[in-house]
Amino acid sequence: MKFILNKLFLNRLFKRPARDSWLTEMLLLAVILMAAATLFALRITQLEMHALAKPHQNNELWYVTNTALELHNLGRVARAAAATPPQADHDELSVRLEVLSSLLEPAEFAPRVSKSILPTLPNALQTLEKLSERTESWSYRLANSADPSQVTQEIATQVDELSEGLRHVVLAVHIASSIAQDNIRISHYQQFALLAWILVALLVGITLLVIKLIWDRQIMKRLSSHLESLNKRLETRVNRRTRQLAESKALLMFILDASPSEAALVNAESGDVLFINKTLLDKLELSSPPPQLFLKSLLVAPEQGEAFIDELDQYGRVDNWEAQVMPHKPYWSSLSAKLVEIEGKLAHLLWGFDVSEHRNLLNLLETQANTDSLTKLYNRRAFYKLGEQVLDGCKRYAHPCSVLMIDIDHFKRINDTYGHAVGDAAICSLSQTLRDTLRDADIIGRMGGEEFAVLLPHTDRQQALESAERLRQAVAATPINSASDDLHMTISIGAAVFNPQQNATLEQMLITADKALYKAKTTGRNRVEI
Repeated sequence: MKFILNKLFLNRLFKRPARDSWLTEMLLLAVILMAAATLFALRITQLEMHALAKPHQNNELWYVTNTALELHNLGRVARAAAATPPQADHDELSVRLEVLSSLLEPAEFAPRVSKSILPTLPNALQTLEKLSERTESWSYRLANSADPSQVTQEIATQVDELSEGLRHVVLAVHIASSIAQDNIRISHYQQFALLAWILVALLVGITLLVIKLIWDRQIMKRLSSHLESLNKRLETRVNRRTRQLAESKALLMFILDASPSEAALVNAESGDVLFINKTLLDKLELSSPPPQLFLKSLLVAPEQGEAFIDELDQYGRVDNWEAQVMPHKPYWSSLSAKLVEIEGKLAHLLWGFDVSEHRNLLNLLETQANTDSLTKLYNRRAFYKLGEQVLDGCKRYAHPCSVLMIDIDHFKRINDTYGHAVGDAAICSLSQTLRDTLRDADIIGRMGGEEFAVLLPHTDRQQALESAERLRQAVAATPINSASDDLHMTISIGAAVFNPQQNATLEQMLITADKALYKAKTTGRNRVEI
């Protein structure tokens, strides 16, 4: 119960910091975003302040006011010159015209007037353009006219009209400038308000982050204290478990060493022997463990050794792999292996059982199941199984194929006259003649009693007749193995040739050949019918 409570507490402590870590990361990201927004807002404010600090910003009011004042001075001088026309007054009038012209059309090196309000006032622009044209005209005429008093009189009469229009321009510019300044102040107020809110949010985020970090620090303190106590208990358990493992290892080594099966533990890469039991040492005919041992070298066939190691490395284990082992003294063994880790390095754990006796018994049973005990030829079942495979191959590649059914003539008379021993000798003699006369690729089987069947792959009609006739003559010329060499026997043969159009089975071909054999029997024996 105490262990379960500790585990629940640990799970709560470990899971909660995981959630808190996620929250801390989100708070940190929010603070970074707010700091970036603050820098952006400060940069915009800096640009606005820099723009406001530039000279000649929104100086249209100053421009039109000075122009109106200079136009007023021009009118005063013109009226004075019209009243008393001395030459000096005309010179002063010319100077005033030049000053007014320089205000309306400043030189290239003079400071430019920022015109952001005037383009929005078409009437003001027309008034200023009209004044500029009059000023240039008066200045030119005053400098080139023979009678300056006429120009002076014209200036004195028209300057009041121009002054009245210019006063309207000054008023319009003043109103538009006030509106523009109000808009600028409102925009600046909004920007500073946004900056203030961003700073407040940044301060709140930093505060929350600091609180969260302090809270995490308290949690980590508690966790560290609990982990320290758990670590002490864990060390105690590890020490106890280490002693248990050492005892288990010693017991395992004792069991493996006393085991009748072969067992070994070797390094997977270097082949260094970590353990080898006495049974395997005896199989290797060694008195002491070798320094190195590679598992694939234990198998007789090199390709099987490579395949064994590949499967072990790929799947981590191999179970009941039957193969011949010990190249110097081969025997069959059932091998099993597993990929294990020993002190941080991969190793192969191998154990095997000698199955030579079992293997020999299986081979004997398989031989008995497929072989006729008297003649050592294929029995009926094995003949059908192997014959169907060969016939399928001939069908697939459209190769010719033939079947022979063979029967000993008057076999009952041989048994009755000379006894069953001579009858068995006759059957064995015929089976040996079949082996000697026919090809290795031909399949020979004893179907029962004195009846035999032969499957001739890749054999057409003519070749089948030649083989059957050669076999008939060989049997007739071979004496039966008995006390008297004068005892001979003959055989009758029925043949059947595979017809691709009919797609016959092996059973059908044997029936056809049996019919031909019956015909050979009824027409005199010791002959071949197809």
